[in-house]
Amino acid sequence: MNSVIYSTPDVSSRAARNARIIHERMLSVVLNCRPSSLLEIGAGQGTMGAAFVQCGIDYVGIEPFESEFTKARQRYPALHIIQAPCYDDPEELHDKQFDLVYSNDIIEHLYEPRTLVRFSRSHLRPGGVIVCGTPDYGSYLRNLVLSLSNRWEYHHNPLWDGGHIKFFSKSSLHRIWAEAGFTEFEWGSIRSAHFPLMPMYLYCTARMK
Repeated sequence: MNSVIYSTPDVSSRAARNARIIHERMLSVVLNCRPSSLLEIGAGQGTMGAAFVQCGIDYVGIEPFESEFTKARQRYPALHIIQAPCYDDPEELHDKQFDLVYSNDIIEHLYEPRTLVRFSRSHLRPGGVIVCGTPDYGSYLRNLVLSLSNRWEYHHNPLWDGGHIKFFSKSSLHRIWAEAGFTEFEWGSIRSAHFPLMPMYLYCTARMK
């Protein structure tokens, strides 16, 4: 499936704050892996890509949505971003391989999330690392709070074209990468700034055999 209908959601002040928290943590996770080169799947408006470049990392990003791609080019004209989805392998990448493939808030939007896994493998050097982050739906406490507050329709928003259509737990996120041969998993989570006891976000690093 190469065509994906998508609209960018309205960004509330809370969502923007959560995004900053996630970006800061994920930047730290990536830098701890010490990559010389990095491919970002879902570059968005270039925020993370610019941070990676500033840290001296050889960076390439792919971004399928024209509006996000255009904003990234306007904000960071020198940033190497290709307009393409992970469903296709853009010619500009050819057989280029990277030390690390990074995706943040992407896998939960995909009809075929294993495509992201295959794409990541094809562009990783032997022994390369993935860093993958997604909202955490494996938390009993989070799911209980959502049920008690009647917030499931908000989180499963049927009116958000291209929104969240897959809901991962640690178990399912591990499975999708492990079945493709990734090992040496390390896990982390980010708690909600609004409800400090509630996990908000789940991420992992794993190494390709």
